[in-house]
Amino acid sequence: MTTPRLRGGTLAFVGALAALAVLLVALWFGGGTPAPTIAGLPSPGSLTRWGLPIVRLVHDICAVATVGILVVSVIAAQDAKARASLAQAAGRWAVVWTFSASLTALLTLSDFLGLPVGEAVESGVLPTFLFNIPQGQAFLIVTVLALAVSIGVLLPLGTWGRVVLLAMAVVTVLPPAYAGHSASAADHNLAVSSLMLHIAAVTIWVGGLLALVLLLRDSPDLVTTVRRFSALALCCYIAVGVSGTINAWVRVGGLEPIFTTRYGLLILAKIAALLVLGWFGWRHRRTTIEAMSSGDTRAPFLRLAAGEIVVMLATVGLAVGLSRTAPPPSEVELTTDNTALGYVLSPFSPGGLLTQIRPDPILLLIVVGLAVAYLAGVRRLAQPWPPARTAAWLGGLLILLYAMTGGLAAYAPAIFSIHAVQYGLLSTLGPALLVFGAPLTLYQEVNPSGQARIDSPLGRALSHPWTALGLYGVPLLALYLTPFFDLAQSSLAVRLILQVIVVLTGFIFFATAIGEDPLPRPIVAIVRTRILAAALALNALITFFLLIGPSRGDDWYVWLDLVWAPDRETDQQLGAMLALAFPALTIITLMLLLMGRWRTVRQMAGKRQ
Repeated sequence: MTTPRLRGGTLAFVGALAALAVLLVALWFGGGTPAPTIAGLPSPGSLTRWGLPIVRLVHDICAVATVGILVVSVIAAQDAKARASLAQAAGRWAVVWTFSASLTALLTLSDFLGLPVGEAVESGVLPTFLFNIPQGQAFLIVTVLALAVSIGVLLPLGTWGRVVLLAMAVVTVLPPAYAGHSASAADHNLAVSSLMLHIAAVTIWVGGLLALVLLLRDSPDLVTTVRRFSALALCCYIAVGVSGTINAWVRVGGLEPIFTTRYGLLILAKIAALLVLGWFGWRHRRTTIEAMSSGDTRAPFLRLAAGEIVVMLATVGLAVGLSRTAPPPSEVELTTDNTALGYVLSPFSPGGLLTQIRPDPILLLIVVGLAVAYLAGVRRLAQPWPPARTAAWLGGLLILLYAMTGGLAAYAPAIFSIHAVQYGLLSTLGPALLVFGAPLTLYQEVNPSGQARIDSPLGRALSHPWTALGLYGVPLLALYLTPFFDLAQSSLAVRLILQVIVVLTGFIFFATAIGEDPLPRPIVAIVRTRILAAALALNALITFFLLIGPSRGDDWYVWLDLVWAPDRETDQQLGAMLALAFPALTIITLMLLLMGRWRTVRQMAGKRQ
């Protein structure tokens, strides 16, 4: 049975038309359409008022397509040459993405100043807008990164290179979240973090399906690729639903505004669209994917996916219209510390370390995903898996979860000593426990072909002892010995990225130093002991600098201006000691364990002789 040929141009046109129609309706309903010009008052003109949401829609669709094609280039069941060709197709969308981002910045400046585009550019405010105003900064970053993606796809990239490029593209879609309505919410951090997760999940989900239908509809490997994408799409669907619910709740503050304001009614429309898309996914899993797998036909999948894409793009238009709609006013009074921290924080007490929480959706998703993936791997094993390893993995995740979303996370931006404890857990204790979970061994047991990825040039480079030590030390040195500390404390995005980097580099270091998992290169015990000792010395150096050096984060703490904050000098002295305590206890314990292993091995070797 032959497959009806779907014309990609026709599908793209219908989807774009649906997105534009829904955008115009949402603008009309939400009050985002251009208001009549009042004589004597500045006005950006109709070109800006109509052009800004339309260009923003083009911007979002290009971002979705770029990310989606890169996703498929990573997961597609094709040879390396075909995957590289897919990545290059993403570059063409990235070029338009770059142009639309720069045009969005110009139109936003026009709207910001209340002047036509030409007059806004001639005003000389553009550099200030791009480098000092959040809206300008956001689209400047998008323009630069999208351009980097469009150039990066031209390079000879392997699998890991495409993964890095995909990660860069996903990061590129996030900066506008800082300039939207969520940035002014009473709980700024939760609103922005949930919106970033929402945007990233939507982009991967919608873009991935779009790329499958437009680029792989005739591929003999479509079935395998669709099965891989189906699991990813389900994760994205859950992330979209959870993050969207959190963001909507933070924005409207309760149930009543959902039903009594136009902003709330547009949210209900997005919820309805999400339910419809859930039905599409259910149908794919129940019928169309199985039909392809049995070899009958791929026509049902392509027809249903085409309809799903039209609904998805229409929902993108609805989202752009919602972003141009004024949300209901917040009933929470913004205070100085609320504005600086991004959330309301009670005066510190030891009990607050247990009762205060900062449930960041992005970090929660990462931790829960790692736990589920590990337990799923254990379940797939034919032979029993050591319970101690599972306990170590889950224990490490719990420590990281507390450090990133519990009381430590709440008070760390406000109190230096709490911050020191937080990073001691994130950089050392948490990653060390994860290493004892032997995740690489588990990965090899579940995926025997995965050994090739671990033994890759990248794996050999990362597992070099002194490279691993450098990766461990650079983030901590940059945090405490450079002016980077203020930015890391004041910016939610920088803080999230830094915390993920610290955990990841800590894991790489301790995986190399402990040797629980097989590594691409043999490392003798004396070398492991030396790099552990070097890490201990590094932490001692940081403590010494904090004890005798200048105060860290003076500008940040002055801006925060908490009346209950501890004395700065005393608190930094305490923080300096705590910054050494947790890493030192962990590293010394590991050195003793390593020495014990070494002694046992030598004794066994002596008995054999």
